[in-house]
Amino acid sequence: MTESRILVVEDEAIVAMGIKQKLEDLGHQVVDVVFTGENAVETALKMEPDLILMDIVLKGNMDGIEAAAKIRNQLDIPVIYLTAYSDEEILERARMTEPYGYIIKPFKKSELNANIEMALYKHAEDQKKSETVKKQILADFYDFILNSMPTTADQSDEEIKNTLLKIFASRLEEEMRPRFERELGDTVEEQNLNDLESIYNAYLDWVAHLFADFGVQTKIEPKGHLHLFKFLNCPWIDDAKKKPIFCLNCQAIMQQTYDWTGMEGKVEKKATIADGSDKCVFKFNVPFMKKN
Repeated sequence: MTESRILVVEDEAIVAMGIKQKLEDLGHQVVDVVFTGENAVETALKMEPDLILMDIVLKGNMDGIEAAAKIRNQLDIPVIYLTAYSDEEILERARMTEPYGYIIKPFKKSELNANIEMALYKHAEDQKKSETVKKQILADFYDFILNSMPTTADQSDEEIKNTLLKIFASRLEEEMRPRFERELGDTVEEQNLNDLESIYNAYLDWVAHLFADFGVQTKIEPKGHLHLFKFLNCPWIDDAKKKPIFCLNCQAIMQQTYDWTGMEGKVEKKATIADGSDKCVFKFNVPFMKKN
């Protein structure tokens, strides 16, 4: 058995200690033990473990299911849920986050080991399949950008940028808006979201997941009514340095998808690779969010 780096999320200290001991006895490395959903998201993004054991019911404002969803939108890490409940409504919410297993408390070391081995194997197979799909998505995206290039050089740089933004906006309206309305609408309905903050956070998760499909990792930094949406990598970084249109397309996606929500506020470009920055950063200014 290969040693794996595992994050444990469990709000009962004694139970967490027992899980940690079982994992270490099995030869795994426990990168951390955290007790809240918020800490789970923060630690997962920082440590990037091989697998997460996530208790569904946690103390605090964020349960394990919500934490797993936020992690899944930014990182491809398999999650196994730990639960003492078999409530169908809870399990249905959990299934939406596509976990790699469930373990009902209390459990034996052998059961824990079997679930971890199966999850890691299945995740490795899924990664092989997703790489093929991702390459096709990247190729299609690349072609989309290059085919949007103006055929004339009679315009100034600023005019070309504005022309490209209009072209991208038109293409996005046709090709992406139906997906946006379907997927975000389903999330709002299934999670019974009825306030602006919840819907806004669901939108940010949707955008993060969209860029994850392109192979782009993102990070969202809340600062009261301001949010910084950072791109941690770029599959087209060499092209973006040479051809600013690559950054323009992402800018169009950020601005236009937010416009589709109909919520008050705006999205502004803060930094892009095309402008010489090491990463692209967009700023959301949403006045309905509470200030810290």
